[in-house]
Amino acid sequence: MYRIAAVIVLFVLLFSLQVFLCRRENRKIGLVLPALSFLCSILAVAGVHLYSEPPNLISMIFLWIQVFVAANILTVILGGIYILYHGRRT
Repeated sequence: MYRIAAVIVLFVLLFSLQVFLCRRENRKIGLVLPALSFLCSILAVAGVHLYSEPPNLISMIFLWIQVFVAANILTVILGGIYILYHGRRT
């Protein structure tokens, strides 16, 4: 129960930080969290490649795609917040 609450609080703080960064004068600072999230997703794919041995190449590619898509959910959400806030200013 406490783990779920901690994860929810973590995501709320992360999204609040993204909103705060997007409201700053410097427009590019709002891209910091999506970029970090994207780099973490690339590291996740590299980790899967290093620590798993599927039976063939097709299975490995399918696993890479699954991990990449799952790890980029946060990137899409943070990028959407960035687009939402900077779409209003123009």
